[in-house]
Formats: sequence, C-alpha cells, structure tokens
Amino acid sequence: MNHNEDIQVFLSDKTPFHETEALWANGTMPLRVRYFRSDEQPPEQFVTSVRCLVLQNDSVLVLRNRKGNHILPGGRREEGESFEQTLRREVAEETGWTLESVSCLGFIHLEHLKPKPPGFQFPYPHFFQIVYTAYAFIHVPDLMCDDDYEEEATFVPIGELDGLGISEAELGYVRYIKKGA
Repeated sequence: MNHNEDIQVFLSDKTPFHETEALWANGTMPLRVRYFRSDEQPPEQFVTSVRCLVLQNDSVLVLRNRKGNHILPGGRREEGESFEQTLRREVAEETGWTLESVSCLGFIHLEHLKPKPPGFQFPYPHFFQIVYTAYAFIHVPDLMCDDDYEEEATFVPIGELDGLGISEAELGYVRYIKKGA
C-alpha cells in the first residue's frame, strides 16, 4: 500500500464534524482541513504536531496571539519524544501549565491542494495533528518561552467562549466535551 492508500484506509470509516480550507505560509500553501472526533490516532508517520483542549472546572484555556484567540495550544514533536511528551512540553512552553488526565479527543487531517514545494521536508500531501484534552494541573510560569508566539493564556468559562473569535472547528471540540459532561 502507498501513503495515500494508508491515509484513505484510516479515514474510510470516519466522518469530519467540520471542514474548511486554509492558507499557510503567507498565503502560498492552500490546505483542506478536516476536523474529527476519535480516540483512534492517525498513522504515526503522518503526524506532524499535537494540540490540546486544556480544561479547568467548567472553563477552557483561551490563548491570544497576534492573529487572535484560539483554544488548542501545541506544536511539533521533537526527535525522541512521544506524542504525550510533546504535548506536555508545548503546552508548558506556551501557557506555563502542566497537565493531568491527558486523553485523545480527535485529530485534524490537513491536505495540501498544490504540488509539493521543492525541499519540503514534511509529510505530503496528507498530514495530521492529534487533538487531546487534559486538565490544567500546576501553573509554572518559568516553563514558558519568553519569545514564544502566544501572548496570553486565560481560563474562560465554557458559556462565555462565543464572541471571542474562536473558530467553529475548535468550538466543535468544546461542544463535544460539554455533551459528555
């Protein structure tokens, strides 16, 4: 089986709850983006990063950066890290929070819509981001990166998330968690 067949087999029995298109790399890299709820993880070789919906009581951790607000901190895996180690490191670097009770919530499937750029080093045309949920444990501000992209991280009650400019896709994960509570 080739890579595209592996992806198609993995996705064959799954239905996204949200689908959109996005432009990355200053508008030069168009992507189709599909959001899924699932406890099944995508094939490891296609996973480029991890994300986390961080909860505390009835609140969600909202991050603000120069592009706006979002609720899925995370980032790329470093060599030798497990997905959970990456998640814990990235969330701590971006927010200062350590995590407990980490569990898989779903994944994001991204598909490039243009030919592969020369020298592109990541999976192509398909790649994934795993989405976890976890509870905030201890806030350790010294863990945060001073030069990081995120400007602020604050817990906001779930009922007050509307109107903050958070994407419908990210809110779909919150709605799913809220129904399960």
